[in-house]
Amino acid sequence: MTRRPTLSEQHWPTDAHSTAQARQWAADAAVQVLDWTWRSFDRLKAIHLSKVDVAQPLEQLERNLAALHFVELNILWAQETGGYSSVTPILEWSELESRPAAPGKPPAYDFAFVFNENQRAAWPIEAKVVPTPNTVAAYLSDVAKFVSGVAAPLTSEGGVIAYLLSGPEVAFFAALEPKLGEPLAEAVESALSGRAHRISHHERSSAPQLRLHHLAMLCAR
Repeated sequence: MTRRPTLSEQHWPTDAHSTAQARQWAADAAVQVLDWTWRSFDRLKAIHLSKVDVAQPLEQLERNLAALHFVELNILWAQETGGYSSVTPILEWSELESRPAAPGKPPAYDFAFVFNENQRAAWPIEAKVVPTPNTVAAYLSDVAKFVSGVAAPLTSEGGVIAYLLSGPEVAFFAALEPKLGEPLAEAVESALSGRAHRISHHERSSAPQLRLHHLAMLCAR
């Protein structure tokens, strides 16, 4: 029996039309994937957070929270789509468009929503644990991946989660904005309004203009 290629082994169109299609899909899918991301965090907080050891090393805590978050996201996605959707959520998705020459490894997102019609494109999300609202250096390192074009090289959308161990969320955004170098705007879509959710815009020389979503998810008990 012939083995079916994995997603990363399949070849997808590279013409200008398919690239434009991927960008349009990412813009159209933004509110849906962000709404799933927020509501799955609500589930994580209600079901799991009281059992998470927030005193563990930050890198391990980040993996722990992202994995639990993804499980709840996948459950929510399956419940609401029946498994039939334009996107498939994937944990630790490798960005093959930005992979370095061998033997270097491609960068990977904490999780991503992969465009089923053209699986070269994904709606990527990175996540960082932020101990206090003013400790934004590690968070900014993930932002830099997007701004440089290493992350979301084919599309114009992406998100970075701050798992805040203390608040308030507005203090995090106040600390982030001057270091970001771009203004932060509130989300106006009804599914996102009222959330600790901000948006920045960035010009990129080697990738489409970026609309980057910042999600401050408070993990304080």
